[in-house]
Amino acid sequence: MLVDQPAPAAQEPPSTPASAAPRDPSWTIDLLLVALIVGAYFLLFLGARPLAVPSEARYAELGREIFSTGDWITPRINGVKYFFKPPLFYWLQAGFIHLFGLTEFALRLATALLAAGGVVIAYATGRLVHDRRTGWLAAAIMATTLLWFALSRVILLDVPVGVFMSFGFMAFLFAVKAPEGSAARSRWLYAMYAAAAAATMTKGLIGIVLPALVIGLWIVLTWNWRLLLQVKLIQGLILFLALTVPWHVAVGIKSPEFWHFYFIREHFERFTSTVHGRTQPWWFFAAVMALGFFPWTVIVFQALWGNLRAIAARTENWRDELFLALWFWAIFLFFSVSDSKLIPYVTPIVVPVAVFAGRYVAIALDAGAKSLRYALLTVAGIAGALAVAAVVVALGHARFFAGDTALDVAAAAPALPWLALGGIATLAGLLWTLRRSMAAAFAVACVASAVFLQGVDTTMAGLQPRSAKPIAQAINAVASPADEVIAFRAYPQDMPVYLGRRIAVFQWSGELDFGRQWEDTTAWMFDDPEELWRRWQADRTVYMIVPLQFESEVKEAVGARFTELARTRRFMLIVNKSPS
Repeated sequence: MLVDQPAPAAQEPPSTPASAAPRDPSWTIDLLLVALIVGAYFLLFLGARPLAVPSEARYAELGREIFSTGDWITPRINGVKYFFKPPLFYWLQAGFIHLFGLTEFALRLATALLAAGGVVIAYATGRLVHDRRTGWLAAAIMATTLLWFALSRVILLDVPVGVFMSFGFMAFLFAVKAPEGSAARSRWLYAMYAAAAAATMTKGLIGIVLPALVIGLWIVLTWNWRLLLQVKLIQGLILFLALTVPWHVAVGIKSPEFWHFYFIREHFERFTSTVHGRTQPWWFFAAVMALGFFPWTVIVFQALWGNLRAIAARTENWRDELFLALWFWAIFLFFSVSDSKLIPYVTPIVVPVAVFAGRYVAIALDAGAKSLRYALLTVAGIAGALAVAAVVVALGHARFFAGDTALDVAAAAPALPWLALGGIATLAGLLWTLRRSMAAAFAVACVASAVFLQGVDTTMAGLQPRSAKPIAQAINAVASPADEVIAFRAYPQDMPVYLGRRIAVFQWSGELDFGRQWEDTTAWMFDDPEELWRRWQADRTVYMIVPLQFESEVKEAVGARFTELARTRRFMLIVNKSPS
């Protein structure tokens, strides 16, 4: 741990009052600038990659089903009930499909816009707790962090729930800084409860449990019990219940099996057991932070230490610092003790970490701290290492990799020279600017990280071995809506999305097993081999998607009555009639 970080107490400026925000035009200007810059950055090349399987395809299909069926109550995948999570995000997906069509861009748009909103929240929180400069630095760090950028490009529930929770925490901070009894305080409090409802309607009860945990701990540790009488608890709970209860009641009435599965299995058992097979060691999320906050990892860990020092030193705004600390540590420890751990679970803590890092950089730039110089030198070293690695892989990947991995690297080969040049340019730029201005060096690191992350994401378009998009395109080119599509002992999650319709699935249940137990889905989910071959031999045109490991088995069973239409690294596509 580097120890020359300047003491926060000596550098602490007065906090910006929340009530001043509406009267200060720089707030509006800055918020618009951050939103426009980061929004454009996150939307760039958003539709370049095929859907990742299974996660992106799963959530895309949930939105597609709502759009195509008009059923806004019961979430479904391939026509089968799917009660793992509430539907708010699926509703957003359906809305963007309606506006922009069934494309990768439209399907990722909700995530990207919310991720940009998360960066705006980081700016506002940093400025509210500290100053304008801290807000800008927090936004720059968050936008160019590997974890946040990567999640902004993927259709998952974690960015939405993290942003809704973060907005709620920010709203609470604005509320407690507003004058007692003011309209501004009331508006921010109601916004906080609405944000908790949105988080709950996105990913379940953590949307209210975690905010209650953080805010409750803050009230206890600051001994501010009087605040309980000022947070409009009764009115807020009424608003929260009005926004969350109707869907839960409606889906429970239509499907009584929902209650046990959703509340017991997907909440209690997920947290307290290994029912989902997502066990990781206790230090898992520390490792996620170390890797996920690249290239700012060194700065982040220094900043966490600086936050604790500010609290211990009782700086002027130590209560705000304590709230940020609880926002981070309570959620970090909550998920660390859970038996279910996945990388994206940390999204609710990215905003406070960005604020910590922004504050650290602001103070270090003013003081000329050597620790920031060392952190930027570390970024320079990483850039150089990436350049060397790109050259090595470009020159010798055929010798070092085999099978699918070799094909993946070959697909990425055109980008490797640019990665090498980018690494060299970043290394040179940082070394040159560090001799003149750490602020300029930090700006170079931000730009280099942004370009690097966009480059990696664009390169990933050719690294999707599990995608069934080429198969779907081959079907769409020749099939009619009356033709049947059957997946043999597999379920390519992206196939219904790219086809725009439900498919038949033979001898596969997976995560759809629960839904199959409560409805008759035998018309398109079946296990009887005789039924499969009866369909294949009927007069109707049937397309079959076959994993390559079952190729010989299927060819032997169908005999000469098939035509192969397409083949990828995972599947082959056959049809029972020759296309006209």
